[in-house]
Amino acid sequence: MKRKILFILLQIVLCLFLLSCSKQSNDATAPAEKSEKVKDTLNYGISVSPEGKFNPLVSNTQYDGYVNTLVYDSLLKLNSKIELEPSMAEKYEITDEGKKLVFKLKSGIKFHDGNPVTSKDVKFTLESLANPKYEGDLASYVQSITGFKEFHEGKDTELKGVVCPDDNTVEINFDTPYSPALINIGTLGILPAHIWGKIDIDKWGENNEAIAKPVGSGPYKFDSFKVGEFTKLVANEEYHNGAPKIKNFVFKVVNEETSSAELINGSIDLAELSNIKADDAKTLSEKGIEVLKYPNSKIQYLGFNLRNKTLQDVKLRTAIAYGIDREAIVNGLLEGNGVVINTPMVPSLWSYPKEGLVEYKFDVEKAKALLKEAGYEDTNGNGIVDKGGKDLELTLTVPTGDTIREKTGTIIQDNLSKIGIKVNIEAMEFKAVMQKVVGDHEFEMYLMGNTLEADPDPTPNWYSTQATDEKGVFGWNIAGFKSKEADNLMDLNRKATVLEERAKILNDFGKLLNKELPWVPLYASDIVKAYNKNLKNYTPNTFAGFYNVEKWEFGK
Repeated sequence: MKRKILFILLQIVLCLFLLSCSKQSNDATAPAEKSEKVKDTLNYGISVSPEGKFNPLVSNTQYDGYVNTLVYDSLLKLNSKIELEPSMAEKYEITDEGKKLVFKLKSGIKFHDGNPVTSKDVKFTLESLANPKYEGDLASYVQSITGFKEFHEGKDTELKGVVCPDDNTVEINFDTPYSPALINIGTLGILPAHIWGKIDIDKWGENNEAIAKPVGSGPYKFDSFKVGEFTKLVANEEYHNGAPKIKNFVFKVVNEETSSAELINGSIDLAELSNIKADDAKTLSEKGIEVLKYPNSKIQYLGFNLRNKTLQDVKLRTAIAYGIDREAIVNGLLEGNGVVINTPMVPSLWSYPKEGLVEYKFDVEKAKALLKEAGYEDTNGNGIVDKGGKDLELTLTVPTGDTIREKTGTIIQDNLSKIGIKVNIEAMEFKAVMQKVVGDHEFEMYLMGNTLEADPDPTPNWYSTQATDEKGVFGWNIAGFKSKEADNLMDLNRKATVLEERAKILNDFGKLLNKELPWVPLYASDIVKAYNKNLKNYTPNTFAGFYNVEKWEFGK
């Protein structure tokens, strides 16, 4: 019936249009009317190119993640109020004191190649995370599922805790409650088993047809990608939540320094400008560009390689923490557009300790005293502290592409020179840094950002088993931090089901990292998005930058 009504309405509109055209053609004095065509392409400016890892289970940069979010759909979505709402799942249920999670999928959902999405695709996605050859950082999401150990060790051919009674129902059973399960599993991008099941999982990150031309069930289909230039997506006209109103979505790689100018001249419609200066933000507003600011889930930090004997000394790490003027970075470099953090957690979340953290305020004399306690003094008067006749000289690896991060590296270099530590900056493209630091573990110190989850589970970054010393094997406990106390707190957090109990556990965990300093947390800059004023229904939030993307549209 709806289709018939729509057809009739279209006929009426067409007739009125033809009559209008006929009237104008017969009236020589009628002024010509300018027709305004509504934009059908959104150009999203990003400062760093995706690597091309278009698979949500193996991607490890936020820019690949942007593409994956639009191409691959999930069972649930976080809305603008940081609440979970249905996406591919029409409903869900948690029973058995948190040890059973059931999702009921909507009927008729299809992947971009026309194949149906079924509960078996959900099971395949979860089994992929449990596969011993899986090299991504999400394995902790499934470690509490019944049968994980047997499947992971190759004793069982399927993950028995995941059951598919029918094509639209998936039951997930846990040995013990896994508190972040609903968010972490519910918002996981679902893979098509008929495509990825044909490729050995240890080859997933390599250049292959599936990763180069990804097929998902999300609001946008993959069209094309040119590294360093753009990624183009086109609307999925059969998307279960309705065809996207904007037909083409392009991630365009732009220079940070020219982003504001490109917004003003219209060559991009939307960009993240978290490094923007106050005067530039004012100029954009005056030119009719909307500027939106909200808290970030991404933190910036300086990481240590604890495999390095020199850096295993916590007094040295503490001296470095006191030797970095983090407040000057936030107030000067960021122009106050962020906050100093003292533990590697999202400062706006309930899990961040409100008290009991050492603040490590910039203190040159205290830093020098700690260096002396660690056995470092300038014995030859060259301005660099030494120990056993060897100057304290460290290399700081810095990814290029983020101007603020690059400048942060220079500030840290200057700060630490004042306490007698010589820092050599090694600037490299982000992909090279990932290989060197995360894959090969060949570094001393590095700068990086880490985007954290809405429901905290620190396991991927901090659990002892997440560290690896084997060259070429990516380990997401990058620092190589191993602590039985930390592991125990992470285990307790995963099992606890009461928010207040989890908050205490995570507060204790945050205080432990604050004391041990495997990283020096630097700051969390606010997210600043600038966008075309004609872009409607755009309501991003800290944890969901593409919420309701299918409803975004350009007005006139």
